[in-house]
Amino acid sequence: MIKQILKLSIFSTGLIIILNSCGLQKEVFYRLVNQPKDYVDLPLDYCNLFPDSSSFEQWDKDYNLFEKFLTKDILNTQMGLSYTINGVQIWWWIPSARTHVQLDTTTMILNKDLVVGEWRAVTNRRITYEDSVSYSVKKMYRSTKLDYDNKEDDVYLLITPEKFKLYAKTKGKDNYKNVANKNYDIESKRFIMLFGASRTGSAISFIGLDKENRLILNSYYVQERKIKGIYIVYQATMNQMIFERINNN
Repeated sequence: MIKQILKLSIFSTGLIIILNSCGLQKEVFYRLVNQPKDYVDLPLDYCNLFPDSSSFEQWDKDYNLFEKFLTKDILNTQMGLSYTINGVQIWWWIPSARTHVQLDTTTMILNKDLVVGEWRAVTNRRITYEDSVSYSVKKMYRSTKLDYDNKEDDVYLLITPEKFKLYAKTKGKDNYKNVANKNYDIESKRFIMLFGASRTGSAISFIGLDKENRLILNSYYVQERKIKGIYIVYQATMNQMIFERINNN
């Protein structure tokens, strides 16, 4: 049952919202189909910050450095679930703003107007980052795994001063489907909140601009697993989309 809940939650929160039948305007559609899409291969740790893993104490200090960015509105979106299986205590949050993998602070959005415009995805992937500590040997471990790298689908994003509109065309399909049509706000220059009529229950993701002026959107599912006094595991699964701005000149 828990696995079913997790699968449902992953596909119904964050950037991935229930599909509807609304498509693109014809003018935009023809522009996209006549412009070949491009993809960029980037390192799995691209524009990410990780806690120092030399010791758990230092790891904990680094993790807590980012608490200052969590506003009251962001904290109100952080709802999770805890349970125990075979003696293992498990906590999970979807979507999570409290993750040990943080978007680099050099990507912060200094002006909301910088993200307004048309964008096309050049990276669309899911990556799992895992940090763990064994208390018996007082050692930390770190691993990174690419879960999938989607180079088949075409994703178009339109951001206006008020709206966040995301469209996707899957391989073998003729039309772009509307994935999201939401109000949005940017908090602490590094989080984007997507919401309907009310900010209550907003979906939250990290947002930033890299040095190439590409738009980064990272949405996280976080799980913590622990047996007291034996080990603890921090797992962050990131859905990442990176966009290049569409130049219509």
